Amino acid sequence: MKHQPAYIRTILSFRTGSSQCYKVSLLDKAPVITEGVKDMAELCEAFWLVDKICTVQQTEPYSKEYFQVWRLIMKENHHATLICDDGNGKIISQEEINYTDFPLSEGITLYMTNDVIMLPTEY
Repeated sequence: MKHQPAYIRTILSFRTGSSQCYKVSLLDKAPVITEGVKDMAELCEAFWLVDKICTVQQTEPYSKEYFQVWRLIMKENHHATLICDDGNGKIISQEEINYTDFPLSEGITLYMTNDVIMLPTEY
């Protein structure tokens, strides 16, 4: 079910902490996600984004970065750029996405630290 962006923004704005984390990958030592990221993935139909973050964590250079900022930047015609940096502006990776139906025109930012993927408001 597709949700309206305003509804998604409202739900995510209430996520300021998380009492539970969820394992979403079968990979050993894969990060877990917070309730806010679970909500985002469900509402935006974006488990692909969570999966992308999880699957690279055991490889370099990601495995050497304690803190990561993942930004999905939306562009015209359903294109996007996915950027990972170290939180200090040093880009770890950048990937062009040829098509995504991600519903938020502003994209999304996620943090990954201590093997937990979270919304910035949950940090």
